[in-house]
Amino acid sequence: MNHTQQIFLELLEDNNLNTTDFTPTQLSSLYIYSALLGTVTVFLKEELWLKDKEDEKRGLVTSYEDFIGLLIKDELASLSFLKDFLIKKGSTKIKEISKVTQRVEAKVLASIVKRPSYDQKTFLISTLKEISKYFLQEEKDQGGRLQSLGHFGLRLYRAFDNLDEVFGFNYQLDSNMIVDHSSPERLYQNAGIGVQSGYSTILLALSNIELRQGAKVIDLGSGYGRVGLVCSLLRSDIDFTGFEYVPHRVEVGNKACDFLDLEKTLNFVVQDLSFDSFKIPVADVYYLYDPFTKETYEHVLKQIVEISKQQKVIIITKGNARGWLMDISNENQWIEPVLLDAGNLCIFQSA
Repeated sequence: MNHTQQIFLELLEDNNLNTTDFTPTQLSSLYIYSALLGTVTVFLKEELWLKDKEDEKRGLVTSYEDFIGLLIKDELASLSFLKDFLIKKGSTKIKEISKVTQRVEAKVLASIVKRPSYDQKTFLISTLKEISKYFLQEEKDQGGRLQSLGHFGLRLYRAFDNLDEVFGFNYQLDSNMIVDHSSPERLYQNAGIGVQSGYSTILLALSNIELRQGAKVIDLGSGYGRVGLVCSLLRSDIDFTGFEYVPHRVEVGNKACDFLDLEKTLNFVVQDLSFDSFKIPVADVYYLYDPFTKETYEHVLKQIVEISKQQKVIIITKGNARGWLMDISNENQWIEPVLLDAGNLCIFQSA
């Protein structure tokens, strides 16, 4: 057990422990442990229920200690330092552990957001690099299984969403919007966090594409800017532009960009992509998280196909956008797409 792991255990036992002297990197580890444990408690309750049903059917009795030991060994190896803590608390304290973990996570986040921008930037980079390893391992553990087969083991998709607090995303701004039903590009005006790609989606995509230094990346429907901010923190050498039709989202994204000193290579722009006058800029990578109506898909993708005839392009899609790109990929004899996250995340590349 390392020093930070020991501190985390102490925080679980004593939430009044002072965190003001911890380094940004230490706070990053503490945040990750707390976010993971919060997800684990939900997973434990589900697995414990399934174990009891299986034991009842087979006429067996599995001790909680054996249950935790097996789960740690097979699926939660990264949290092995918590084994004795979980066993000591017992099965009846899982809900209590969940509440304590939430308080620890909130305490760590409250501590880092009070720090200077440089510390927050260090915290974010350290956190993103580390959780990327967890997402890659989760993807590896799935073994390419399709969504219809269900998810194996711990599901981390929403585990680190509270990282948004450090970026300063305020999704309540969407709830106050007046919806304009006259425009085709108003699908997600009140979507809040729903307009954001998951951290796992972004980090899996970034880990599975090769970006040269100085590569240009464009996010078509950038929401509050999660994709651009994450990519720019981890790859400060790329040029990233996000287009988004909701002005307050663009404002929030650019504010975070300026605070983290990323404005030289990252920019968010207010733009309704459905306008006939909008011309897609030439780029190496296009990111589309299922943001459009049929009409806008046709308008946008037609332009990207034309660009692909002049140079190689990578298109990263999520959700229903995959269907549109599959047809285009086949028609233009593009390279076989890479499927990730049970087929939900697809990476297309022109020939």
